[in-house]
Amino acid sequence: MRFQTPLLAIPVKPFGVAKQRLHPRLDAPSRSRLGREVARRTALVASATGATVVFVTGDSGVRRWAESYGYPTLAESRSNRSGLDGAASAVRDHAMELGRPWLVLHADLPLISVNDISALLEPLTSGRPVIAPSYDGGTAALGGHRFVEFAYGSGSYRRHLREVPNAAVIVRPGLAHDLDTVADLDEIVTRPGGQWINQLLATIDSCS
Repeated sequence: MRFQTPLLAIPVKPFGVAKQRLHPRLDAPSRSRLGREVARRTALVASATGATVVFVTGDSGVRRWAESYGYPTLAESRSNRSGLDGAASAVRDHAMELGRPWLVLHADLPLISVNDISALLEPLTSGRPVIAPSYDGGTAALGGHRFVEFAYGSGSYRRHLREVPNAAVIVRPGLAHDLDTVADLDEIVTRPGGQWINQLLATIDSCS
């Protein structure tokens, strides 16, 4: 049995407060631009798979930014929870109302490829939940067809796996390497597919 195309949702914090752990390597305007560009690239790659992509945010600036690129947005306020758990809950509830599978994907995945996202979508369209761990034990992607209680934060992969024990586990570098810290940045720019971040940083430096 094939299911409908999943609703692929990318939660995004206000760009002005995101990526705090990249200080002092990058100042606030540079962190904001880096966050915007990584999120936009993640959405572009996701869209290239044919997925329905939506940004989830509680920030009006992020909403205007997303809509300027033609992406619909979903309000975190649909859920009574806060943070990433609240954003993911809003996605889950909206998708279930539509009778569609849902997939929550981190915005800060600078190495992500079409093949990475296709590897997530294939189990979902076949009726199986899916999960992708980040290298530090977090959850880079989580998708399913039913109610799941979200528990993001340190070590969330194991907690989510208990929620969806029959999930297809997708382990790929493009999904595992998120961008949160200076150490993450230093690692990502050395990896295949990370050269664009070096180029972006050079552009940011030239504008500073």
